[in-house]
Amino acid sequence: MSEETLQRETRSDANKRIAKNTIALYGRMLFAMFVSLYTSRVVLNTLGVEDFGIYGVVGSIVVLFAFVNNTLVGSIQRFLNFEIGKNNPKGVTKVFSNGFHVQVLFAAIIIVLGETIGLYYLNNFMKIPEGRMYAANWVYQFALLTTVLRIIRSPFNASMIAYERMTVFAVVGIVNVCLKLLIVYMLLISPFDRLITYAALATCVSAGMTLFYVFYNYSNFKDCRIQHGIEKPLLKQMLSFSGWSIFGSASLLATFQGVDLIINFFHGVAVNAALTIANQVYGAAYSLTSNFQTAFNPQITKTYAKGNMNDLFDLIYRTTRYSFFLVIICALPLFFECGGLLTFWLGKVPNFAKEFCDFMVMICVIDALSGPLWMSVYATGKIKKYQIIISCILFLNFPITAMFMYAGMSPVWALIVRLVVSIGGYLYRLFYMIKQMKMPFRNYLSSVFRPCGFVFVISVLLVTVLNFSIHIHSVPMTIILVVLTCTVILSIGLNRNERLALRKALVKKIRR
Repeated sequence: MSEETLQRETRSDANKRIAKNTIALYGRMLFAMFVSLYTSRVVLNTLGVEDFGIYGVVGSIVVLFAFVNNTLVGSIQRFLNFEIGKNNPKGVTKVFSNGFHVQVLFAAIIIVLGETIGLYYLNNFMKIPEGRMYAANWVYQFALLTTVLRIIRSPFNASMIAYERMTVFAVVGIVNVCLKLLIVYMLLISPFDRLITYAALATCVSAGMTLFYVFYNYSNFKDCRIQHGIEKPLLKQMLSFSGWSIFGSASLLATFQGVDLIINFFHGVAVNAALTIANQVYGAAYSLTSNFQTAFNPQITKTYAKGNMNDLFDLIYRTTRYSFFLVIICALPLFFECGGLLTFWLGKVPNFAKEFCDFMVMICVIDALSGPLWMSVYATGKIKKYQIIISCILFLNFPITAMFMYAGMSPVWALIVRLVVSIGGYLYRLFYMIKQMKMPFRNYLSSVFRPCGFVFVISVLLVTVLNFSIHIHSVPMTIILVVLTCTVILSIGLNRNERLALRKALVKKIRR
């Protein structure tokens, strides 16, 4: 068998795994999204706007201390993918064991910081409605425990993704959502303080998920074991990778939790509730692409580890193009029908929620385009220069937002700033890939910009005409807009081979 034929078959197997993993993750995402829409409405109506805002903003304090965890998890994920790509079982064991020891140490540090600095900030600087500080303190303690559990289980979560067990990952996600649905029912019948009850039950679910990940890991991945001692040279590599990633995590922290706290300081928990709703809309919309990109991420790292740059660029083009198509299926109807959908979803819509959601949808589209680019940079492990610059760009969210709020501007400006900064971050990531990794810009234009541009322009024009021509309820109109956008994508966005492949896959599924 020739080397070219072997590579073709290898790519075919990889594509099949990606397709299977994507289907599994999408099943999980759709179920989770519909259940979350229901639970969010019940929780908002049950807790009330103020308690809902308290729950969202108090957790931000804990995340302030845990932001380094994101860098450590990214490091574990990257090194696991790399060692698996090189077919090095001993390397996998060393990466997993080192990662676990570091996470346990970091969890201990979070507890110390949370019970001192974080607790002091909550009780002395947070704007909490009168009479609710006692409940806020309980929510804070449960949020701290939930964060510690999430930190400890992250290496086990990373191993499941690295080995591409997305079907199991999807099932766990569905069970997690079902448990949250049970929480909503228990919240309705609880005789105790409902805010405290909600936080306590959410922590119990997190504990159950942690136990399952540990059990599954030890039952299925013989190379992912905890060894005594630490491999110092490897740990140095991982921490070096994480060290530069800290800049990126700090900038994201400023974008999300930092802005939450600024909003709380200038406008109170009622506006925080609106921002929490907008973040949930962002999460639902971005999950359309994040699940898809999660399925591609291990292949991106493994392809780079094998040195197949042409295959890597092809993966980037396809992942970016498909990510864009998937997100606008949701983004366009959300943008045009946002007010009606929020009313249908929540009943009583908090002030500023619609405006926040409009900008979150636009930010979601930009982030979908950025995802495959930063994944590819992380695959190389050479992220020093990239992280310094991209972190400086993203960190602008915090000081500019603070300046606007101090000047008395509307809280909507916080989202406008974030949109502009997100566009700047995307353009830099694209420039970095072209300059440092020699990605052919012409190929990116023809494989990404051109089909995505055509689909976007035509879809927006058709949706605008239809939206102003037909006046019906937001829900059926949303369904019509989704079908219309899908039709444009199938007709213009996909090439002939992609349409044939999609048709064959659907026919095969139907016959089964």
